[in-house]
Amino acid sequence: MKTKMYAFPLLLMGVLCYSQDKIIKKNGNSFEAKIIEVGASNITYKELDYQDGPTHSLNKPEIYKIIYGNGKEDLLGKYHNVDEVKAFIADKIREFGADRDNGMLRLAAEFEGNNIRINSVDKNGKLYYKGDLWDLSKVVEFHKVSKRKNGDAFLNIVTYKVKRSSEKLDKLVIRVMNYGIAEELSEAFKDLNIMLKKS
Repeated sequence: MKTKMYAFPLLLMGVLCYSQDKIIKKNGNSFEAKIIEVGASNITYKELDYQDGPTHSLNKPEIYKIIYGNGKEDLLGKYHNVDEVKAFIADKIREFGADRDNGMLRLAAEFEGNNIRINSVDKNGKLYYKGDLWDLSKVVEFHKVSKRKNGDAFLNIVTYKVKRSSEKLDKLVIRVMNYGIAEELSEAFKDLNIMLKKS
């Protein structure tokens, strides 16, 4: 009987020491690991099945959530899934987007898979000009949001313009009538780009 009493604490201690953490990335991939440190810009971890091996690092902007072995969670990402971030982008562009050339026109965004189309519409939402398709899974660069004196701001995203069966590297420019909203949109586009890059 005493043998069983001594074995149970050792067994429990082994289970507690082997607690596993789970890293869920914004692109939907997840894996179990042993978190070493959560820093200001990245996290370091060891592979769960090779804890004597090298320490790996992952940038925090790539991570949606960390679930620790004790059940505690750190939510690093703002959006639960691709549809949620797409809805946010479309709503903010509809509310704050403006045509670059014609101040009387607004913008409306629509998604087709990994691509976005930014259309120019009148005040009633009627299509005035159909925009090009832009691939958001292949973004080459996000420029800093450009602020204007009148409070407007411009998002500049270098990515591929999709035309029928070809793609051409170009710059998608979106005029936003509120600098703060433009910054939020910029972060949402960056998150979406990460989420669309399945690895």
